[in-house]
Formats: sequence, C-alpha cells, structure tokens
Amino acid sequence: MRKKGAVLFDLYGTLIDIETNEEDPSVYAALSRYVSYYQVKIGPEDLKAAYFGEVSLRLRADAHREVDVHEIFDGIIERHVEEGKKCPQGLALSATVLFRSLSMRRFGLFPGVRGFLEAVSDNFLTALVSDAQWAFAEPELLMLDLDRYFQCRILSSRIGHKKPDPRPFEAAMKELGAVPEECIYIGDSPERDLMGAKNAGIRCVLFGKGSGPFGGLSPDATFSRYEELYSILARMFPA
Repeated sequence: MRKKGAVLFDLYGTLIDIETNEEDPSVYAALSRYVSYYQVKIGPEDLKAAYFGEVSLRLRADAHREVDVHEIFDGIIERHVEEGKKCPQGLALSATVLFRSLSMRRFGLFPGVRGFLEAVSDNFLTALVSDAQWAFAEPELLMLDLDRYFQCRILSSRIGHKKPDPRPFEAAMKELGAVPEECIYIGDSPERDLMGAKNAGIRCVLFGKGSGPFGGLSPDATFSRYEELYSILARMFPA
C-alpha cells in the first residue's frame, strides 16, 4: 500500500543539535601537523587562509552553489605536497574528517527525534534534504543510526546546490515519486528551509522559531518539542 505522504527533513539544527567552530586556530594547527606526516608542508595560518579562500572563491559567482569540502582539501594537499612525493590515497578524506572532528563542539540528537523518526518512517515516505557535506554527514548519520529512516538523502555537496534553491527539494521528490502537494518539510532556518520549501511549492514546519512572517513568508506550523509534531502531522495529513 502506498504511503499517504512524504515528510522531508533538514539535518543540522533540526534533527542533530550541533555546534562547530571552523575559525579556531587550533583546528588548523592540528591539521597542519597531521598532513606534515605525509610530506604536505603548509603552516596553520596558510592552511586556514587557503581553506576559507577556496570556499569564498567558489561561492562568489552563485550564493546558492555548494562547495565540496573534501574537494577543497584535496586541492590544497596536492598543491603543498613536497616535490617528488606522492600523497597516500585517501589522505584528503581523512584530513577532511579530522577537520570536522577538531572543529566539533557539540553533537547529538535533539530530544524526541528518534521516536518521531520511528513513527514517521512507518507511515510516510521520508527524505533528508540538507545543506551538508557528504564527507561529514554520511558518517554522522551512521554514528547516530539515522540513515535507516530515510528512503533518500539529498546532500547539497553531492548535487552542487544548496537551499533556498528549489533543486534539492525537487531532487528528493523525484526520488520519492512525490509531488509538492503531498510533502511537508521540517527545518529550522527561515532563510534556507522555509524559503527553499516555499520555492519548491512545499509546506514547511519550523523548529524552534516563532510563527513569523519571515521575509514575507510564514511557516505552515511551528514547534519547539518533537512531541508537538505528532498532532501537527495529523492535521496536515488528515486520514
């Protein structure tokens, strides 16, 4: 029997409570020291400048374009490996994951998330639509045992576009075989999640925010605790 609708989720700030600090100089000191074991010579300050410089350069032409952090570190490593030396395979990925680990300050599920996902995935089509780096998000979904709840996962770094561009939402609906009228999106950012969902013609429920309007847009519902979402979903998908 076909499920009665589709629930699409943001990841960070909605399901996962996270804080990172990519500005911290100690992150680049440790990362510089790590890659030096593999004959990659770049000091902490130069590494930080190269990282943020590459991100800025790639986003300059299109604010909705997404970068791939793994690709950025791969390029930095290739440019700074000692002449005549060859980087071991997988160094860029391990450096990217280490970068994430070093910058992490808080990481875990919001209360009530797992129970809600259990209930929703039994009754609805589900998808993840997140502005996220695949090198971080894919292992973090496994770490928290969240990957099993989603029929598809659309990550901005995989498709090259981020919210509020409608293309990530459209990609999820295509994979699910759903249309906008059958979907709701659950997120936390008015600028990215609410605007992006509305750009794609999808209803949006915001976590941890007032009722708006935000930039002229109002969410279809808001909630501050996951226990509230059960009744919201029942109203939005009446039997």
